[in-house]
Amino acid sequence: MHDDHIRHSLGERVKELTALHRTARCLQDAERPLDDLMAEVLAILPEAWQFPTITAARLRTLGREWATPGFRDTPWLQRAAFTARDARDGGEIAGTLEICYLEPRPAADEGPFLREERDLIDSVADMLRLHVQHVLADEALRAARDGLERQVQERTAQLEASNEALKAEIDEHRRARREIEHHQRQLRRLASELSLAEARERRAIAADLHDHLGQALAYVKLRLGEFAGDAVFCGFEQSLQELETLIDQAIRYTRTLTCELSPPVLHELGLGPALEWLGEQAQARHRIRVDVRVARDAGAPGADLAVMLFQCARELVANAVRHGRPRRVRIDLRRVGGDLRLEVADDGAGCDPARLVEAVPADGPGGFGLFSIRERLRHLGGSLDAVSAPGRGATVTLRVPASNEEVRP
Repeated sequence: MHDDHIRHSLGERVKELTALHRTARCLQDAERPLDDLMAEVLAILPEAWQFPTITAARLRTLGREWATPGFRDTPWLQRAAFTARDARDGGEIAGTLEICYLEPRPAADEGPFLREERDLIDSVADMLRLHVQHVLADEALRAARDGLERQVQERTAQLEASNEALKAEIDEHRRARREIEHHQRQLRRLASELSLAEARERRAIAADLHDHLGQALAYVKLRLGEFAGDAVFCGFEQSLQELETLIDQAIRYTRTLTCELSPPVLHELGLGPALEWLGEQAQARHRIRVDVRVARDAGAPGADLAVMLFQCARELVANAVRHGRPRRVRIDLRRVGGDLRLEVADDGAGCDPARLVEAVPADGPGGFGLFSIRERLRHLGGSLDAVSAPGRGATVTLRVPASNEEVRP
């Protein structure tokens, strides 16, 4: 039950972080029509709440209203208000973001809503506030430029004053942009922290499976063996054999699940042997050739960095198998100058490299796609490069400064 609760909590946090990532990316598109932009942002939000099928959202600001289908005022409503500075006249523009459940749900931290959902709606409301300020600043900037052109034509004497006003508007625009960049850095930090937290929880769950369930099953098998001699005379020999077979299957499944959650080789022997184990597993499971090369100069990265690079390698191999259908995959780890370089290449179907890097989060538990890998690397001062073409496979190269002995928040 505890394990189920942990998995559920991790799933909810993944949904929330994914919603923040997608909202941030959506709001970066300054050229998109406002109606389309706000509609997409609202469509993202219900999936991040506990009960997405009965969740609806509404946004009011700029004297307008946007809502997802079926939204209505219900007793189960969560609201976040914000105030955006209007660069056009120095005033303020009010806004309200609302999330409602269309049916009753059990009480939680705030009505039927979780404390984390309060943090999420406040964060999204703050992002919307910044975007509204950005839109108003752009409108003010365009208005100022139009006014400047008219003033140049009509009154040359007022040119200096108009230029000063324009400069102030540009400064406001830059300040708003800096705030957005600050939130992007925070999102990268959250992605790194979430990845490490997931890895630690996986390791804890794997340890529990091995130390408790695995040992219990082994003990049960031992006790059955002690009863086997007497079972011949009691007529239970066949039943005990069936039970022993089922227990053997359960032991094998527990061991496999333990390795899938958190491979012991990674924590006991390090990144190099863990990559070799990953290659052997992928080769056996998918019947493809997997070559793993770990250079002697690769060294032994810190535990957190090794976990992150292993997760990235496993996700890249899974993506290659899922989308490229390759016959051969190569994993290469080495040092290049002051960087640690991890390269995963395949001879599969390939695709447009821009689509590789800009892809939305990948399917599957814990999967964030290449976009999330790139953001986590940026948090460490690293980078991701993708080279591919239709029919020519794909090569993804991760670089991270070797000085990152540990991943720090």
